[in-house]
Amino acid sequence: MAGKGGGAWKVAYADFITALMAFFLVMWICTQDQKIKQAVAHYFMDPAGGTPIGASSKPSKSGAIFNAMSQGAVPESQNVALGRGRNSHTRKVESSQATKRIADWLHANDEKGKYWQDQAKRAVELASAAPEVRNKSASQHDVAVRILAKQMRDEMTQSVVEKTTDLHQELLFEALAEVNWDELAEDLIGQ
Repeated sequence: MAGKGGGAWKVAYADFITALMAFFLVMWICTQDQKIKQAVAHYFMDPAGGTPIGASSKPSKSGAIFNAMSQGAVPESQNVALGRGRNSHTRKVESSQATKRIADWLHANDEKGKYWQDQAKRAVELASAAPEVRNKSASQHDVAVRILAKQMRDEMTQSVVEKTTDLHQELLFEALAEVNWDELAEDLIGQ
């Protein structure tokens, strides 16, 4: 009689216990200090690599909570330009946090977004008359990106000079130095 009762409940019970163990493991990790959380995050990013606490690292992707090694099982797994969808955009390097924040600000602020869209159109028009484009030593797109990137860098740096003083100014200049203006310009021109 014992053989006819079935054992399906054992599988369901084992799944329940496994889920319960995972839940308590997550709850335990949430109560740990920052160093333990970082070690667990590194382990799940690259289980074979161990925990590189104290090693030089950079954020593995924009918006990441912890700094992490940039290598992993799937290289270049984040292919979305600036995190907003699939735009035709060639990325040479990872976006810095400063670049991503400015891009997000441009897309969230309708007035500034429209202004820079108009400036992008103007840069394309100016690029068509540039000597490099006429003698075919550079493409119109590349020249337009350079024009718009320079204009963005100059205008945003000038606004920092006008609105801040001393220490704040130095900190803002340091942050602006990390911005990839070409990437922002290419993103605006590509839209």
